[in-house]
Amino acid sequence: MSVTLAHRVDGPGAAPVVVLGPSLGTTWEMWDELTDVLVPRFRVVRYDTAGHGRSPVPSAPYDVADLADDVLALVSSLDVDRFAFVGLSLGGAVGQTLGASGRVTSLVLCCTVPVFGTADAWHERAATVRADGMGAVTEASLGRWFTDSFRASEPEQVARFAAMLDGIDPQGYAACCEALARLDATDRLGAIDVPTRVIAGAHDPVCPPDQCRAMAAAIPAADLVMLDASHLASAEQPGPFHAAVLEHLEKSL
Repeated sequence: MSVTLAHRVDGPGAAPVVVLGPSLGTTWEMWDELTDVLVPRFRVVRYDTAGHGRSPVPSAPYDVADLADDVLALVSSLDVDRFAFVGLSLGGAVGQTLGASGRVTSLVLCCTVPVFGTADAWHERAATVRADGMGAVTEASLGRWFTDSFRASEPEQVARFAAMLDGIDPQGYAACCEALARLDATDRLGAIDVPTRVIAGAHDPVCPPDQCRAMAAAIPAADLVMLDASHLASAEQPGPFHAAVLEHLEKSL
């Protein structure tokens, strides 16, 4: 079972390829600013996760491994053999799976952990959006994604992400919640055999700093960058985030 991912490609055709994996509840537009930073040096591939944005909803239960297979099918369809991968949250969970695929040259795992909370909480959230729609989880999601100070100082950016979340198909969102409920990548971290940068948010309630630090320690060739941000560190601290990603990718060229 697979989903053909909606995607967008930017940057020089002959440049090294970087694939950007989005967070749960967002679309490839969450990477607009990072793409602008990367395209002078890289060919950037962005996609909408299954059930999000322009990508179809899975027709059967999905695991994170299925999401990773979707990415591998996408890059193969673009005649790309080897690529770097940057993923945040759910995108980072996909990256944890791709890290040992033999096709990734460099990895950036952002605000992600091998186990996300409890299975019961994810199943409860899936049931909520199926029954009541995305609006039922918007406020709680924004509270996890951004610090209070950022929400107060950057209302337009917060509204942008709220609109992104509200536009997600509830069935697609729920399917990915259930995939996260089944995720436990703890035993796979040691098999990641490429240079890896872990980026964490110091105020992230979803992927707490101590768990990100432990994940970085479990990956053989990983380092850790801590940012003054909550879960969507890419949006809350774009300058430091972009610099951390670019530095790591350039080192692995």
